[in-house]
Amino acid sequence: MKAFYNTLKLEYGACPPDCCACEEACAKARDGNFLEGGRIKSVHLPELSFDGALTCIQCGEPDCQAVCPTGAIIKDPETGTVTIQEAKCVGCALCTLACQYAGVYYDHAKKQAYKCDRCDGNPQCVPACPYDVLSYSRTRDLIGHLKYEDSFAHGTGLCFGCPAELAVRTTSRIIGPDAIIFGSPGCVSILTVGFGTQATTRHASFMCLLDNTAASMTGVKRYFNKIGRDVKTVAFVGDGATVDIGFQALSGAAERGENIVYICYDNEAYMNTGIQRSGSTSLLAWTNTTPVGKERRGKETPGKNVPLLMAFHGAPYVATATIGYMEDYAQKLEKALAVTDGLAYIHLLSPCPTGWRSDTDSGMELSRRAVETNYFPLWEAEHGKFRITHPVPKPRPVGEFTSIMGRYSHLQGEVLDQLQHSVNERFALIQKLCNM
Repeated sequence: MKAFYNTLKLEYGACPPDCCACEEACAKARDGNFLEGGRIKSVHLPELSFDGALTCIQCGEPDCQAVCPTGAIIKDPETGTVTIQEAKCVGCALCTLACQYAGVYYDHAKKQAYKCDRCDGNPQCVPACPYDVLSYSRTRDLIGHLKYEDSFAHGTGLCFGCPAELAVRTTSRIIGPDAIIFGSPGCVSILTVGFGTQATTRHASFMCLLDNTAASMTGVKRYFNKIGRDVKTVAFVGDGATVDIGFQALSGAAERGENIVYICYDNEAYMNTGIQRSGSTSLLAWTNTTPVGKERRGKETPGKNVPLLMAFHGAPYVATATIGYMEDYAQKLEKALAVTDGLAYIHLLSPCPTGWRSDTDSGMELSRRAVETNYFPLWEAEHGKFRITHPVPKPRPVGEFTSIMGRYSHLQGEVLDQLQHSVNERFALIQKLCNM
């Protein structure tokens, strides 16, 4: 059975004061009155300067379902929607107590619980929202891409909230246990090549230096070709080992047409050694070597556009990706694995809560806003043909990306305009390449 798991997304605290359009639309769709019919609730707390909305988040393992004594609450295995079967509900209200997110409500007149069921896949609150606070993502079958078990050890993790761990574990489930994974000194090496004398993966793994990942992969790949074995060689290394110290080896491998898959998880600095700037650190960003003060205002030059450089090297497949759009990444990784006539390169944006001075739970939001503001557009180039894989019809201002992290807290006025201009220029170049 296919799993689609669509998502109703609410921008937390982004509603204007006193707006109840979503609640009214929901009640109207249910033929109920405004106070009792809505499965989504507007929340306005002026004393806390908060205006938003609450509804069921359709948990993966719903607590409301676990405590229901009659089995009235079910989770649809195809859509992921959690619903309450009114015929079985006895009105005990245990589900309203078990829900940690205040997404289950109680009708005292009917003595029954009720909650959002996403209007059978067509939530009426979304088109009713005049401020684009609500959106509904209709995803395809991500599970279908995850054909294998996670080959990395459980309990071995990176820094709290690091998106790179989710990315590398997802990568493992796509490339399969027979692939050889290559790492280099950096944040994720504890997973890709182990810790001390302890292995942390069931993959065959190879620990490279910062400057020779692509060269090491070339030697291993050529050896297996010589003995007649088709083995996938996959690198998962940081921006330091890619954009700076290891760029010569990567460039040479691309020019020679080596058949390897190279993934750069880019957190835009040397995070593992103290948050020093790297070649991919973006314009005006704070790091410990691009400080902010009276004399300086962060990095003075834009980051090196390595995925574009790889495309101009003539690599058969080049793409950008982020965990904020995981299926997009999965599809691109499968394309990269299918390449047989040269190097495949994926540049994966990986926010670092520590180095970006953001909340530990902000990785997914940062990944999405980077795309929504065109700070990090998602595109691919197949044999020189460019295509934007996630168009953004109404890009947000880049300030909506920079405002949720401390490394850009100094940006305002003309300085923020400078970054916006840089973002616009880089995106315009990609657009021109796509239109060629």
